[in-house]
Amino acid sequence: MIWNRQFKKCLVLVGVAGLAVGLTACGGEAAPVATQAPVIQTVVVEKIVQQTVVVEKPVEKVVQQTVVVVQTATPTAPPAAKPTAAPAPAPQPKNPAGTIVLRMPSLGAQPGTNTIQGESFAPEWGLGERLFTWRFREDGSIDYEVPQIAVSWQVASDLSKATVQIRKGVLFHKGWGELTADDVAFSFNLANPSITPYAIGTSASVYASLFGKNPVKALDRYTVELPFLKYDVTWMGMVLSTGGRPGALMLSKRVFDEKGEEWMKENTVVTGPLQVGSWATADRAVLTPFLEHWSIKAQFKQIVVQAIPEESSALAAMQTGEVDAGFMSIRSVQQLVASGFKAVPTGNAIQASLYFSGNNWETRHALTGAPLDIAAMGVFANDLPWIGNPNTPNDANNPKGMNDMEQARLVRWALAMSIDRSTIIKKLTDGLAQPNYVAYIDPKSEYWQQKWFVPYDPALAAEYLDKAGFPKGKGGVRFIMPIYSDITNPLVMETADAVSGYFSAVGVETPVLKYPYSVHRPSVVGRTSVTPILYHDDDGNSIYPHDKPKGLVNSSLTRGGYCVCYEAAELADNYLKAAAEPDRKKRIVLADQFIDFVHYWALQPGVLAEPVFGTYNPNSIKEWKIQPAAKNISAFYAIIPTR
Repeated sequence: MIWNRQFKKCLVLVGVAGLAVGLTACGGEAAPVATQAPVIQTVVVEKIVQQTVVVEKPVEKVVQQTVVVVQTATPTAPPAAKPTAAPAPAPQPKNPAGTIVLRMPSLGAQPGTNTIQGESFAPEWGLGERLFTWRFREDGSIDYEVPQIAVSWQVASDLSKATVQIRKGVLFHKGWGELTADDVAFSFNLANPSITPYAIGTSASVYASLFGKNPVKALDRYTVELPFLKYDVTWMGMVLSTGGRPGALMLSKRVFDEKGEEWMKENTVVTGPLQVGSWATADRAVLTPFLEHWSIKAQFKQIVVQAIPEESSALAAMQTGEVDAGFMSIRSVQQLVASGFKAVPTGNAIQASLYFSGNNWETRHALTGAPLDIAAMGVFANDLPWIGNPNTPNDANNPKGMNDMEQARLVRWALAMSIDRSTIIKKLTDGLAQPNYVAYIDPKSEYWQQKWFVPYDPALAAEYLDKAGFPKGKGGVRFIMPIYSDITNPLVMETADAVSGYFSAVGVETPVLKYPYSVHRPSVVGRTSVTPILYHDDDGNSIYPHDKPKGLVNSSLTRGGYCVCYEAAELADNYLKAAAEPDRKKRIVLADQFIDFVHYWALQPGVLAEPVFGTYNPNSIKEWKIQPAAKNISAFYAIIPTR
């Protein structure tokens, strides 16, 4: 399938004269809040189209993009102030020739096993591979289904399974031999929490949904069978791709059998053009070229991935030549380009949105029908204003004639309307980000509908809170609602602080909880979280096409793995229909219905979307053929050093 060709609304120009990112905010009249819940309609699948064998596609030529028409909904904002002088010369690098020091805001554990929350972006970097990957085409659009480990595949006519031929001659690092179908099957089964209950890796939830308890099998040395619990039309482009949901890698079963899983956690043995030289979690990793890679030969001596959480410290290190490249906030990118640095777009904008965890409304598992023990999770143990309880609709604090679901909906809508997105963007990003009103839809997408707009209206927000039965009390406080912020993205943390201020202004005292995601993750895997989360989520990326099936992590379908920690049966049903729907136009209808539902219930109001660039010092790096990626920068293996 070909996704996203229609998105032609973002022209990103990167050059020495400056960074012009022309972002315009969406405006318009305040849309009235819906008074009737949307109904997700049934879309009839008229015909299942049999998929045939796809012959091997050669690895596409990667094209350096200095002027890119990004084929996504990545928005553009009013250009920053035009430079009046040529940019200053970039600093001279302080690192040895052939060594590239690259900044990341954080560095997780080694990706040596698929059962832990390791460094999930490793396959995008080139440390590890998956069956498929993403690549920019010559025209700047994105091919989402480029074979990587896979060379050909066939889907059964009843959509029950796929048979995949894997590439011959793919070698594991450190002399551990050739990758075989046994290794591929082992890797997927180890990552699947339905088979390996303790698996909590980045892709755990999607494997539980795609395969369930059905083990992936090796049919012969180079053929693997993928048995689908529920077919997903994006299984190539998203689920089993380095671009879509990076995480689970191709691991060596022999290493597991001979060394054990604990050894693997500290000794990464995977495939890919880069290999681990050394790794200190939360500090730095040294990656070196794997000279026996089947396709790519990296041209540097080593990449040092340095964790620098503080944005100002990272900016100073770049400007003094101590750091050569990195993942920086959009405001820092602008400053660096003015200082002679280069910036290359990833084609993505990260959406920072607020997810109201704890609204677990499903009572039975969407696939198995098994009862869900909601009481044991404790999400309804206390009557929290932002959580609607469909099981006890008439709590003591409900206003007369208003059930608990409507009361919580008004609270969430009030909070969504209390956020001044334009001011946050102006203050935190110099106007370079763009407003976002509901997660998973970009206001610059051709599929955006004005009915999804959320106005900034603190007066109406206060009216809603009063109507919901939460008047201001002592000190002007209505109630206390903490929010959790992921610490891996500095802009997200700053956005959380700003959102907290706006909530406080309407009487909702909002402490911002900041700690590592690894600490927060058990609560979203166990569905026990009742704390709203401000972050980008798996699907909160503008690079994804609108017809991508939505609702997987918003439902019981990923139980055993990650969720945004609210669950709605309507969203599970919507996802299952979209995932099995071969007609793209019908998937778009379903996508619209998903947005209608979460917008009406205000389950995931957006705040802003930040364009993502890879930024580098031209005195250190001659060229960086970056590739499309969600959430992050990619293709470290493609860096060509200047010296």
